[in-house]
Amino acid sequence: MATPAATLLRTADTVARLGSSPAAFVTLSKQDLLDALHAIADLRQSCDTFSAWIAGELNRRSVPDLGSAGLAQQEGYRTPQAMVEAITGTTKGGAVSIVEVGKMLAETDAVETVQREHPELPAPPTPWQAPIAHAVTDGKVSIAQADAIRAGLGLPTDAVPAEALSEAARELLDDAATLTAGQLHRRARQLRDDLNDTEVEDREKAQLEQQHLKAWKRPDGMVEGKFLYAPEPGAFLLSVLDELTNPRRGGPRFVKEEDRARIDAIVNDPRSTERLAADGFLELLRIGADADPGQVFGSRRPAVRVIVTKESLQTGEGHGSIQDTGEAVSIATIRREVCNTGTVAVVLDDDGQCVNVGREQRLFTARQRTGLAVRDGGCMWPGCDRPPSWCEAHHINQWKRDNGKTDIADGVLLCKHHHLLLHNNGWDIRRTGGRYLLLPPRSISPTREARHLATKSRAVQDWNARRHRLRAHDRDRSPEPTPPGD
Repeated sequence: MATPAATLLRTADTVARLGSSPAAFVTLSKQDLLDALHAIADLRQSCDTFSAWIAGELNRRSVPDLGSAGLAQQEGYRTPQAMVEAITGTTKGGAVSIVEVGKMLAETDAVETVQREHPELPAPPTPWQAPIAHAVTDGKVSIAQADAIRAGLGLPTDAVPAEALSEAARELLDDAATLTAGQLHRRARQLRDDLNDTEVEDREKAQLEQQHLKAWKRPDGMVEGKFLYAPEPGAFLLSVLDELTNPRRGGPRFVKEEDRARIDAIVNDPRSTERLAADGFLELLRIGADADPGQVFGSRRPAVRVIVTKESLQTGEGHGSIQDTGEAVSIATIRREVCNTGTVAVVLDDDGQCVNVGREQRLFTARQRTGLAVRDGGCMWPGCDRPPSWCEAHHINQWKRDNGKTDIADGVLLCKHHHLLLHNNGWDIRRTGGRYLLLPPRSISPTREARHLATKSRAVQDWNARRHRLRAHDRDRSPEPTPPGD
């Protein structure tokens, strides 16, 4: 494998040959233009690796114990992060990432150098972040991705040892090529929650204690405010805002006829989306203040779906997650919600599919959309993070063209943008059992090389992982076949 220095020289030479003005790129073919962009991305990643190495040494020479004698303070900066931010022109968050990853690289290299050059000495423990550090040096992940994994997994504790974090890091690095830094951070947090359910409960209690809502009158008479809610009540608030403004903010295009007038009224309302939300929220407060406690306000009550396996709900072990955000929720909270508002059971078969309904109607029913939302967890397009509430149910076999059925197994959730992209640009989706494959048009891939569509649903990811572990356990316990002649 090429060293970072060799990669830096190669990519710098490639980029230098591209041209020296915008005019140099006008005549490039589509493929040459994309190759140029990839070359620049490789060069930037190589430079970032060197930046992290430098930042790690800068941090070592600026540790707090050195006080004003530290390098950063000698140069007039309070911290190494502030120095990196000023010199490189990156954001404050970007500077923090560079320094944190630099510290991780320096610590890993120092320990492995001692292990390699002084085998006669007691071997210091390898840092749990070593797999992340190696991936940065090998050019497999960016600084932002590496820092997302590090920050999302957190620090070792008695309940979550360093070895468990190293294994979780390796699992995340296997998928890093197809995930953004933000997606890696969310996945890392989910893996951390899986390692210790007690932390989920402790964090939930702490977040509830931080909830607040403040409002005050400004000098001009306007009333301003701010609020902070924990993930579960916050998800309910976002659900309310979705009901008030969808499809203004990019919601589905396909709606039932009985909802058409309401949807059209929202789309054509001359008020801005923010004004619409503000007015609607105020109206909800007025209704609530005047309401009879026994009154029911209609069938469109916003709801938050908390996904949990039947086993966890019965045993009290593990935790659930909020459907739209993936935030972990303790079993105690879920049981309280079941008592207060009830729950909807979603049954999956061996392929992770929900029960089918048939071809009775053109659009998917509300119960089918619930099943799709639980199974897919949002837009199935690779890299898209739109939640189920922003998605439409796409018929894999088109209703008119292919006489397709309105079955859950033959439907997938796509956001409006990717639904239009699929129909207008020649993409297709095919199903094999419980696997869904995205086929690009021949203009992008002459062989139409399929791309796997993975569920975004935390519940189904947990269910699949548990199923694979059980199968592996059963294989390990199976007796070895008796050799012939024994």
